[in-house]
This record gives sequence, structure tokens and C-alpha cells, in this order.
Amino acid sequence: MTGYYASFEIKLALEDARDLIAEELTDSENYMDLMDLFAATFKKALRDPEVDFGAVVKDEYEGAKTVDEVKSWWGGWK
Repeated sequence: MTGYYASFEIKLALEDARDLIAEELTDSENYMDLMDLFAATFKKALRDPEVDFGAVVKDEYEGAKTVDEVKSWWGGWK
């Protein structure tokens, strides 16, 4: 398993894991947003290990949100 096929299988496994968590643990919008952001970041990191958070935010939210705004959504979590 190498290259594209490995990445494709990892992507499918990640999506399946996300869906399982979403179905079984919570329907909270905050948690879903965080899982979606993690999944998007993970997929981008598969293609570019040096991707930065700003690029992920720009792509994921199509420029409608800033890095600081996205960080503020979870800033109070401990």
C-alpha cells in the first residue's frame, strides 16, 4: 500500500472514524466543527506535511474566517 492508494485508504478510515464518533458520542456543533477541522488538516498534511494552520483555515472556511476567529471557538476549553 503506497502513494495514492495509501492516502485514499487513510482518508476513508479517517472519515469513518469521524462518522462513528459523531453518531455515538455527541451531536454538539462545536465538537463537529473541531472534528471537521481536524479531518481537513489531516488530509492536507497527507499531501503536504509542512501545511500550516492558516492555510487550512483559509481553505476550510473559504476565506470567510480568520485564524484568530477559529482559535477563539475553542479558546476556553481545558
